[in-house]
Amino acid sequence: MKLGVSVSDGTNGRPVDGLMIRIERPRLDEWQTVWHGLTGRDGRLDRPSLPEDTPGPFRLVLETDRYFTTLGMRPFYSHIAVAFAEWEADQEIPIVIAPHGYAVCAVGR
Repeated sequence: MKLGVSVSDGTNGRPVDGLMIRIERPRLDEWQTVWHGLTGRDGRLDRPSLPEDTPGPFRLVLETDRYFTTLGMRPFYSHIAVAFAEWEADQEIPIVIAPHGYAVCAVGR
């Protein structure tokens, strides 16, 4: 299953390059990382894939602290975690981040 994620910086209207993102699933009493990687120059993950039979829930964890600190900003969130029940193969998850907030939605293709 290919996962579509794109991240934009709401403070400057540009794609976020080099942001570390983890994809996690619950296991017993904790979240387990099943994939991690960096966004590219276009703000997109390099289309991570999970086995087709991988059931939800999932959680995306965006490591925003380093990104905003590098830009000379002091972020409110050290990371942003977005949990969701299912991930459809035809969904795109656009995320807009800012030092003091974020917005996420799921878009069908």
